[in-house]
Amino acid sequence: MSHSNGSFSQKIKYLDPATCTPHFAWVKSRARNASGEEVVCERVPLESAARKFGTPTYVYSRASIDDAYRELHKGLGALPHTLCFAVKSNGNLSILKHLAEMGSGFDIVSGGELHYLQRIGVRGDRIVFSGVGKDRYEIREALNYRVHARGGGAGILLFNVESEAELEILVEEAERLAGRGGKPPAGAIRVNPDVQAGGHPHIATGKHEHKFGLDWPEARRLYLAHSDSKWIRWQGISAHIGSQITTLAPFRRALKRLAGFVGELRRAQIDLRYLDVGGGLGVRYSDQKPPTRAEYARLVSQMVRKLGVHLLLEPGRSIIAPAAVRKRIEARRLWWWTRR
Repeated sequence: MSHSNGSFSQKIKYLDPATCTPHFAWVKSRARNASGEEVVCERVPLESAARKFGTPTYVYSRASIDDAYRELHKGLGALPHTLCFAVKSNGNLSILKHLAEMGSGFDIVSGGELHYLQRIGVRGDRIVFSGVGKDRYEIREALNYRVHARGGGAGILLFNVESEAELEILVEEAERLAGRGGKPPAGAIRVNPDVQAGGHPHIATGKHEHKFGLDWPEARRLYLAHSDSKWIRWQGISAHIGSQITTLAPFRRALKRLAGFVGELRRAQIDLRYLDVGGGLGVRYSDQKPPTRAEYARLVSQMVRKLGVHLLLEPGRSIIAPAAVRKRIEARRLWWWTRR
């Protein structure tokens, strides 16, 4: 697929990833008879990793992941919040398990990702199910989700509903579950706030013409129509305006509109517990200058604090992209990880 806007077809300037990827650095080569430099990750030479495991080899810095997670957590301050790592950004089980041990929740978009989390023992009350086009089987699996070794009730923290058709399936499956003694699930509607985000047009999702989420009048109608439902409990509202956003202005506009929606629902006697603002913060690949994670988190905290809700934030790229590099061997030489 191509885009007519020429600004997205320009050549990208070369960037040495070690200059902007934390915990990766050039050092004097420790190889015998070597006179040049090599890249290390937390003091581990990438050349030795590639020779040991073969290529392509994907190398992740645990320290970088830890720093990113803690920076967001600290930036949100005293605001009640849960960071829900976006599993679609990286499904490596070791990384997911490490994040779970740090206290992270998780945002999933498929039944397959749900099984990843079940495999590593993540509790259902740490999982938000987002994503377009959830099918009946996936919804049923999430309603019955349980980590047997840990006990507790079945289900997940929150379903983010993307369409009226999806809501109908969720209600039908929840009614079936109730017939077997199950509790009604917590639901939210993904609202399209009609905000232009700054990422590539193919990954922007917050404008009226995009296929993601519901326009506010339609979402409001569904909230009201199911406000007294026995099969679903409205617990939240959700939005995600795009990916690789490198300015704070789109987030500010979206949060302002979401605050207005929360207020409207409260006046209609629908008092929500969760505000899920998605993710989307960009990272540096070449000459981009995105806000820091701390700046982003402080903005979100300042605008959400007065609403009296529990924030759900779904970072993915902003945590994992700066922590990773790929190493490969081409034509019997190590690609960019050694220099003379």
